[in-house]
Amino acid sequence: MTGTYTEREIRRQPELWHQTIALVKEKREWIREQFLDASPEEILFTGCGTSYYLSIAAAAIFAEKTGFPAKAVPASDLYLKPTSVLSPRRRTWVIGSSRSGNTTELVRALQTAERQFAVPCLGVTGNPESELARQTTTLLLPHIQEKSVVMTGSFTNLLLSLQIITAFIAEDERFLEELKHLADLGDQILAKSEEWGRLLGEDRTRDRTVYLGLGANFGLACEGMLKLKEMTQEVSEAFNPMEFRHGPISILDERWRVVLVSDRSLTSFEETLVRELKETGAEICAIGDGVATLGADRPLDLSSGLSDAARAALTVPALQWMAFYRTYQMGLNPDRPRNLNPVVLLKDRGGKSNGPPID
Repeated sequence: MTGTYTEREIRRQPELWHQTIALVKEKREWIREQFLDASPEEILFTGCGTSYYLSIAAAAIFAEKTGFPAKAVPASDLYLKPTSVLSPRRRTWVIGSSRSGNTTELVRALQTAERQFAVPCLGVTGNPESELARQTTTLLLPHIQEKSVVMTGSFTNLLLSLQIITAFIAEDERFLEELKHLADLGDQILAKSEEWGRLLGEDRTRDRTVYLGLGANFGLACEGMLKLKEMTQEVSEAFNPMEFRHGPISILDERWRVVLVSDRSLTSFEETLVRELKETGAEICAIGDGVATLGADRPLDLSSGLSDAARAALTVPALQWMAFYRTYQMGLNPDRPRNLNPVVLLKDRGGKSNGPPID
């Protein structure tokens, strides 16, 4: 399955990270102006599918770094149930992400926020010709456009752009330097990640996978789950690791593989968790810095030296490679996942296309 769009777009990520950093850095003063003009009391990150999952990670990192309340919601909540997430009693700034910029729910969600609630919005997309770019104040990343159906490199680049925005608003130069170093580490860690992902993907002794992550890592765990589910249609789930112990752990047996997206600040909790999970018969994998000490069956120690918040984009390619190689092992085409198309249209009851395409 070499030579697919999906493989090329996973592999080229480090190169694109450098471009994203350079491009967004040029927008530093403009981004600060958008933030100051909004004068928000809270930040709302939104998107659909993969873009929603990266919003979960971005919101957690933003809240941690800036001290501002921040949360992530699906764009459909903002579009269809706006009063459940927006309040006239607090000033909100909405940041919406979309690879195509044509995602129906996202475009309409930002329209709803701006037109009905007078809430300022910032879009982030790779498509300068999109509905999002035409209708909303937008940060454009044209170099991240992809030909594959599933989002891979666009996930890490959109997330990286939101991390850089966070660093600007927090005025955190150390965090910004870490993000620049992340791109420098990319090629070295990508090779290590690919080997780990290949070994797991080609090993079909476990045909069910659960991804665990806390805080920003929950968004990454959700994305790992989605990539495996999209490409292979295998059973995959995502949970907060501590919440997983409160009931869902009962599903584990010898058929399951657990992938823990590790947070180094929680090492003592994760060591205990890994011991408990291993008692179920499931295979336990862990990815992050310093994970070799956790006792997992298959650790991937990134050894990046970066903080948990800065390391997020480095973590994701390993999860993408795992899904890619499982697809290859199953004889499937990652560029043509079942029941998915590059563009999906929302339609009204009469079957007529209702609005711009969604990705």
